[in-house]
Amino acid sequence: MKPVSLTIFAILFCFSAAAHAADSKAELKNIPLEWKPTEQASSFDAIDLTAFVKTEFVIKPFNDIRKKPQEIGKNVERRGTDQDLLVTTKDNVASWLTDRFAQVLTEFGIGVVKNNGSFILEADIVKFYVTEESTYTGDVGLKVRLRSAKNDNVLWEGMVSTSSSRWGRSYKAENYFESLSDATMSAVYALLKDDTFKEAVLKNK
Repeated sequence: MKPVSLTIFAILFCFSAAAHAADSKAELKNIPLEWKPTEQASSFDAIDLTAFVKTEFVIKPFNDIRKKPQEIGKNVERRGTDQDLLVTTKDNVASWLTDRFAQVLTEFGIGVVKNNGSFILEADIVKFYVTEESTYTGDVGLKVRLRSAKNDNVLWEGMVSTSSSRWGRSYKAENYFESLSDATMSAVYALLKDDTFKEAVLKNK
């Protein structure tokens, strides 16, 4: 191949890579959140749920205290670009996560009601993020409070932090959704497994 041809090929290659990176970047801006867990509640190790028998929870809207509420992830591989590729959503993360948290509780066999429950659950969203490098690592961090349905007193408060890691194709929305969904499933499981949380429920029934 002649030198001129090599130069043209190199220019075209760089242009193509840059265009691909730009397209990918645009693709994952303001995307709608999707629930895509790769696990089911039945796939988790069995835990003692005796404390929650004849108990129903009202799930209050979560409070998002993250500094950048629309940012849910980033690709730090920097392939074809000199910047991290961010992932943002147009959806309300707090509302979305509140609904998903309630849904997963029911999948674990826990009673969830709109009103007149035994207890109230609320949470601050501390972390809801995926970092993609060699793998996708999803992190969910929630500061959870258990309140009395009778007088609204705080009966228990604790931090629930979980992670999920998975392989996937580079900078794909589906893999970000899977990581966040799996980490959310794990967060609910971790709360139900927490002995101090179960003790607070039993003590205040």
